[in-house]
Amino acid sequence: SLAVVGCEKDRAEMRPDMDKVVSNEHGLQSRDLREMTDRMAPDLLADPAIAQSPTKVVVVVKGVQNKTEDMPGRNMDIYAARLADLLNNGPAKAQMAFVEEKANIERLQNEELGGVPGVKAMGDTRIKPQYALYGTFYSQDNGKTTYYLCDFKLTNLATGVQTWSNHYEVRTGN
Repeated sequence: SLAVVGCEKDRAEMRPDMDKVVSNEHGLQSRDLREMTDRMAPDLLADPAIAQSPTKVVVVVKGVQNKTEDMPGRNMDIYAARLADLLNNGPAKAQMAFVEEKANIERLQNEELGGVPGVKAMGDTRIKPQYALYGTFYSQDNGKTTYYLCDFKLTNLATGVQTWSNHYEVRTGN
């Protein structure tokens, strides 16, 4: 009888450890995503605008603007989504409330409640955000390595004041 040798990958190849840097990949990796957001969530929660507020702070997540040289056009919103998810599912839930972006709510209302796209299906009764959480990512390629600066901000929508900011820096091999 013939032995059939499969080309199936083992679990370690199909699901590599998220906290290990993969040498044949370049750019920001899953480890960076996890380290960055795990470090920023408690820092944001400790900010006086959040920690000392007598009521829940209402935040809208605006995503990440990608200004990287080596990954232009790549959607980086996963970083903001993970940060918001960490805050929305932990002890911060008592201090912060996250609301959907207005355009997304209007789209969902029109799809589910009927109406004409661009026209509100219901009155604007949504809770208004007090703050916007967003990021901007930059990179600089030096030939052999690439430096990344991932900057997040929490801005008061009424005053325009940036009440919190934090950044994550990493250099990767090319």
